[in-house]
Amino acid sequence: MSKFKPVELEYEEVDGILYPKIQISNDVKYDERSLGKYGRMRLRYLKEHKSYMYRELLVSGELIEHCHMANDEANERAMLIEEQYLKKNPISKDCGFMERVGYYNIARGVAEEVVLNEIVYK
Repeated sequence: MSKFKPVELEYEEVDGILYPKIQISNDVKYDERSLGKYGRMRLRYLKEHKSYMYRELLVSGELIEHCHMANDEANERAMLIEEQYLKKNPISKDCGFMERVGYYNIARGVAEEVVLNEIVYK
């Protein structure tokens, strides 16, 4: 005799195929959005380096919400840092197109390094 009772799932039919309706997190709005770049990086970091925290968030249904919040915070912070860098280090007006692109890439790199160390890999 099994100790576990079978789980009853609801199914949704799409083009003649039944798909189970499974909710990953406690909030439907987080399940409907796809994870962004920093959210996926945070998820991978938790899974590979903080397995206890990963399992705790997964079991409580807060993993996806946590990753979405990290993604949103990282994007906002990266934009802010990039703007501050560009204001603090203005580019000369006589620069060519490629020099300008390189300058903006440096600003993006600085912002991303800060975001990764302070938000994604904490």
